[in-house]
Amino acid sequence: MSLTCPEARSRVRSVLQPLCDTLPERQAERLQQDACLITSELVTNAMLHAGGVRDFDVGVQGQTLIIRVSDGSTTPPRPRSSAPSVPGGHGWFVVQRLSTDVAVEPDAHGKTIRVTLDASRMAV
Repeated sequence: MSLTCPEARSRVRSVLQPLCDTLPERQAERLQQDACLITSELVTNAMLHAGGVRDFDVGVQGQTLIIRVSDGSTTPPRPRSSAPSVPGGHGWFVVQRLSTDVAVEPDAHGKTIRVTLDASRMAV
């Protein structure tokens, strides 16, 4: 599957819009920003470390956004040990910190990373 970060973020914003229309403005902005940052990190990591994105899916259930990024590597993501002042290696930490839940689901062709963001649990 050929997918760029801007295309993935655009899909996330499109799927999120109906939910964001029901939220207070600051909460909607925060949800969109966090979702787009997480999406960029997951897609970029799949491209850099796992041979590219195999599948990408995004959906909303109630007030929860679900992002799934699949790649061809069975190696789970891991944080790199670098100092906060050193560029790079912080993406997995950012994904975990911003998400409500993160799961790495291995399969016969690699893995899928499933991230949820629950709008009702986001502090603004």
